Amino acid sequence: MAENKVYKDLGTELEISSAHQNSIDLKGSFSTQDIKTARLIFDIEKDKMPFPLSSLTASVYLKGNNFVLQDTCSVNRELSQVTYILDDDTIKHHGAVQAELYLRYNQGQSLSVHKFHFTIDQALIDQDLDVIYQVYIRDLEDIKVEYIQSFDNLDTELRQMIEGLRAEITTLKSDSSALSTKSDTLEQKLIAMDALKKSGDTATGTINNTAESAFNVSCGYLRHYVGLQQAGTIVRIQIGTSSSKWGDYVDVTVGGTEVVINGDLRVNPISTSTTYATGLAPLTATWTKSIINGVEKPASNTVTLKNLLEFGRNGEKPFIKGSVELDGAMTFDISKTNSGIYYDASNVAESLSWARGSGVRSGDRLAEMGISGVGKTINSAYIGTGAAPYLKANSLFIDFRTKVMSLFGIDIETVLGSQAKIDTFKRSMNTATIPLTLKNGFTAQNSSVVGYLAIPLGNRYLVWGKGWINAATGVFATMPAAFLPDEIYQTAFAGAQQSSSAANQSNLYVNPTNGNFEVVAIGSTTAAVSLASVIYITKEVSV
Repeated sequence: MAENKVYKDLGTELEISSAHQNSIDLKGSFSTQDIKTARLIFDIEKDKMPFPLSSLTASVYLKGNNFVLQDTCSVNRELSQVTYILDDDTIKHHGAVQAELYLRYNQGQSLSVHKFHFTIDQALIDQDLDVIYQVYIRDLEDIKVEYIQSFDNLDTELRQMIEGLRAEITTLKSDSSALSTKSDTLEQKLIAMDALKKSGDTATGTINNTAESAFNVSCGYLRHYVGLQQAGTIVRIQIGTSSSKWGDYVDVTVGGTEVVINGDLRVNPISTSTTYATGLAPLTATWTKSIINGVEKPASNTVTLKNLLEFGRNGEKPFIKGSVELDGAMTFDISKTNSGIYYDASNVAESLSWARGSGVRSGDRLAEMGISGVGKTINSAYIGTGAAPYLKANSLFIDFRTKVMSLFGIDIETVLGSQAKIDTFKRSMNTATIPLTLKNGFTAQNSSVVGYLAIPLGNRYLVWGKGWINAATGVFATMPAAFLPDEIYQTAFAGAQQSSSAANQSNLYVNPTNGNFEVVAIGSTTAAVSLASVIYITKEVSV
């Protein structure tokens, strides 16, 4: 048959919030005769929804008439419900009881759910109980005799104890001499074995370590959750060996830039975007706590072993891992085949962009020379400055893909490149004569080809007239639209005629709008007219 249990319940819904923290009146009371039946029961909510109660323990703190108690509660995770049954001793303390419920998470966080209060009434049956005091006064002489006997017995016991101690001291002296002899013998054996002591000894021979993790330079790394804090907030970080034994501490101002040190405790700067306090602490510190605005938050297992420098091997391949400050020169023997510094690309992902080199830093990069690439493909070499010295705009940059070198974003012309451009320009000057179609009765003279040279000059052309035509006036040809002069009015040229007389000259026009090539005046009606004096720059054209 199932056991029938009955309880007298007091409780309410508790909302997790910082908006209201006044103590809640449970509006009820227990009796001093509610033995094993006085039960506190609470439904835990947040934002009007059941609050998840996984990975935590719940505890209650009670303070009343002549008693203080902290105890663990029962947690119903499915119902988001916490219950606590008052024990037999607590229920006997009648009067007002102040209390508070806490949730403590396994990962170190904790929070106060709410304060509340209730009353324990004194039952009638308990009001009739009186405390009976028994007093017995013995005769003074009896007491005197008893004390004398006690002193005599004590004297005898002390004498016996002293004699025993003397015998033990004699034995210890003998044992000490024997131990000293054994110690000397062991010391000689250790010397003969060439064994290293734990600390303070010097090795004089070769030390071999076959472990893959052969030697580590380590420290205790501190990481304690503090949450986001405003600039100027004082965060105290304290270390201890238990939840009740605390030692050194430092006070860190949020937003500061200095490492705060107290002996072996070092805490890094805490910014307004940092949720953890980090630093160094002795490994003996098994507990840490933060104190912010008077609120203490202890946590355990927040100081762990961290390797700063590792010497070891991966199979047959030795390695050194860690950021090292080298005070002195590093020498490589060029007579050795593999002497040098190189970066191993064996394990790099094919899509990973990287830049690796040697340089100067002060936190961020200041200057560096190195190589960059993607995956196992090398794209460039650089000597640069600033936080991103590997960018073309910040360095002397050699692009292996385009075979182009640049200085701070400006491509550098090579000798070969310059010569190629000169050769191209030379070839552009060797343009063929483009003939013109003569019209209006004009004909070529002196077996010449009447036309022009169009020499490229960037996005323009230099046009140079060629050939002889008969002495006449009028439009004798039309220039193509691509080779019109860059003028807004008739382009005029003084032309020579085939005559020894200085007066025999011609005037030539080229129309910048329709391209008409025209002889407007001649000095002789029989001497041929030369076009060699016609030289002009065209309008801009698409190249």
